[in-house]
Amino acid sequence: MIRVLASLVLMFATGSAAAQDAPIRPFHSDYSLIRNGKTIGRASIALIMGKDGWQFTTRSEGTEGLAGFAGASIDENSTFQWQDGYPETMHYRYFQKVAWKKKNRSIDIDRAAKSISAGDDDGSVALDYAPATVDRNLVVLALAADLKAKRDTLEYRVADKREINTQRYRIAGNNTIATARGRFHCIRLERIRENAGRTTTIWIAPALDYTPVSIIQKEPDGETLEMLLR
Repeated sequence: MIRVLASLVLMFATGSAAAQDAPIRPFHSDYSLIRNGKTIGRASIALIMGKDGWQFTTRSEGTEGLAGFAGASIDENSTFQWQDGYPETMHYRYFQKVAWKKKNRSIDIDRAAKSISAGDDDGSVALDYAPATVDRNLVVLALAADLKAKRDTLEYRVADKREINTQRYRIAGNNTIATARGRFHCIRLERIRENAGRTTTIWIAPALDYTPVSIIQKEPDGETLEMLLR
């Protein structure tokens, strides 16, 4: 069941001058976690200007079934800076807990030293540095910034676990999505994958400053995982 939460999370104020200049305003959104049509938990996404810089956090927890019984939860926190309208990771922390088991991951990017260090419970490795690298938690915010700026290319260099990979998305149309907070006109995005099978679709609402309303991931075996605004 923890894999379900991890897959869903793989997907996404202050009045200071810095907050006013950022392309995306600080926000907090709550979501239901749904597996094959049944609610199994809840999640939240928040963007704030903290004392150490910009913070983008995602938290998910199981509340029903096995996920609730095991106390499954995942916390992700990205400390980042805006560079020419793009988010760039500085520090990323991942903490997963299920029953008595725990898992930690971290990514530290030093722009001045041009270095990236990725670590987990088994140690750390150095990765190749390049500007505008983000962690997997920050991708949804990068998408929001690009859509708001009406950029055509939705491609991201992502530091994830012990490697660098590229995530690509395409605009696939528009839909109106019904939520507990009302109906929202959304831009539908699809992740471009080299191998067929798993699909990821994200609906982002311009009326909510381009934050996500729904994220759906379909597995090759037919399982459907969803995060829906509530």
